[in-house]
Amino acid sequence: MTNRGTTSRRQRSIIQRMLAAQILLTVVVSLLAGGLKGMAWGYSALLGGLVYLLPALYQAKQVLSHNHSNNIRAILRELYKSEIWKMALTMVLFGLVFTLVKPIEPFPLFGVFIVLQLSAWLAPIVQNQKLYRN
Repeated sequence: MTNRGTTSRRQRSIIQRMLAAQILLTVVVSLLAGGLKGMAWGYSALLGGLVYLLPALYQAKQVLSHNHSNNIRAILRELYKSEIWKMALTMVLFGLVFTLVKPIEPFPLFGVFIVLQLSAWLAPIVQNQKLYRN
């Protein structure tokens, strides 16, 4: 009996749950910011979440959709390539937000972006390193 693919399915599930939690966090914080501080704070927080989430969703799709089996070079190549595109897309989205959206509140925009980034970094620690176990 083989366990081939078990880790991949478990990792995919963990990543999907984390992205779902980040989407929920973005919506909740945006609604709270909009209700407490005004509409500009609400949509700025939402845009900060989208600037983080859209590239993250792209990267997750790229990394999880390719079946490289045990080819470490192909896996690393895809990770690096998707990370570069994620950073480029993030820069473009920030540029679009600051160019097209007026007025914009920088504190909720960057605040939500940073909170989502921290949640991605801390998720493996909080989940007791489940993402990295076999």
